[in-house]
Amino acid sequence: MEDFNKQNKKDRQLDNLIHLVENHTRTERHLEQYSHIGNPKNKEHARKIQKVREEEMEDLCHKLNGNADIQTREEQIENLKQKYENTQGYIHHYKEDMSAEMLHNLQEKQEKRRIQLDNLKDY
Repeated sequence: MEDFNKQNKKDRQLDNLIHLVENHTRTERHLEQYSHIGNPKNKEHARKIQKVREEEMEDLCHKLNGNADIQTREEQIENLKQKYENTQGYIHHYKEDMSAEMLHNLQEKQEKRRIQLDNLKDY
């Protein structure tokens, strides 16, 4: 049963990676083709989303390759801090432009990161 759950998790991670790559590629193409038109604020927002997608793709690749556990505790803490701080800035800057659901999801994710940071520091 354990192997089935591991395979199911890998399948979900692969599906998520495929979805992220498709969205990243589509947005990148759109930014290139239509860079001369559109609202600069929207383009900046799209670039920030692209950066988040790139980080998520990199994380998923590490997990799928089995390299996720190689990070030291200090590296994990530093990465979590950086993601937490970047997301806090993103929330602060784009709070008014986000849907209530997206804001709630980001705040929930931040809370989980904060708890994980506390746990790693105490370990």
